[in-house]
Parts: sequence; C-alpha cells; structure tokens
Amino acid sequence: MIRQLVSIFSHETVWVAIAAILQGVAAIIAYSALRYSVTTFTKSLTVSNYSELDKMYFDLLKTAVEKPHLIDPNGAHSGDQRREYDTYAFMVWNFLETIYDRCQDAAVLCVTWYPVIDAENRRHRKWFDDPENRPKFKQPFRDFIERNYPTGLTAVASPAKVVAPTSSMRTA
Repeated sequence: MIRQLVSIFSHETVWVAIAAILQGVAAIIAYSALRYSVTTFTKSLTVSNYSELDKMYFDLLKTAVEKPHLIDPNGAHSGDQRREYDTYAFMVWNFLETIYDRCQDAAVLCVTWYPVIDAENRRHRKWFDDPENRPKFKQPFRDFIERNYPTGLTAVASPAKVVAPTSSMRTA
C-alpha cells in the first residue's frame, strides 16, 4: 500500500495538480478576504459619515440655542443680528449640501438626513432663493433642492419620495 502511494506521489503531474488546486483555494480565500475588507470599510465609512454629520448638525443647533434669532429669518433683526443670520443661514445651507454630497455614496444616510434638509429648507429657503446666494452652491445641489423641495411646498411626503442623486447629478 505504501509503495502504491509513493509511486503515485512520485509522478510530477500529481504535484502539478495539487499545486493548481491549492492555488485555486488560495485565490478563493484572498477574494473572500478582500470582499470582507471592502464591506467592513464601507460600513465604517457610513458610520463615520453619520457621526460627522451628527456632530456638524449638533454644532449648528447649539449655536441656534445660544442665539435664537438665527432660526427666525422673518424676525426683527438689528444690523449685527442680520449679518449673524446671513452667516448662519449660509452655514446651514453648506451643511445641507454636505448631506447631499454624502448621500450620493451612502443611500442609507438619506433616510435619516433628508428630513433635516426638509426642515432646514423650510426655515431658511428665503435666504437660499435670494439670487445673490444661489451661486454659492453647486448646480447639481441647486437642481436637487428645486426638484425635491419646490418653493411653496412645506414638505416632501417622505424621504422615500425624494429623488436620490444619480451619477449624472454627482458632477460638480
């Protein structure tokens, strides 16, 4: 029996076959590891994006709590308060554009953050619609706002109804 095994394994073609099988197994393991790494990286990037957006929004809301006139665009503002409001509204719209940008690569963020776009749009839309302010934002973002949050509407029915960005909308 041992002689038969020795004679089988002494042929070069057997070793070539074993090497080919092991290379195939190694390729499958490498592919699985790569796929796992990409999946893990994508999930961690989504969590990171969410955390960063959450922190940015917290900071905006904290500022609004400290200076309530910033969330009252129609209130009677002194000269300094008007400048503060203009700066704050610009910060808010920049944040909303960041949400738009991040949601292009992580659609799961849209469910949480598109309602924020809706709420802040309703509060600061007059500022955004000022012709002096429109050029401060990318055309795809302006188109997104016009398409999903038309002037005069108080809200989009639900985040699911919002037209998500497509690859053609991603170009700046």
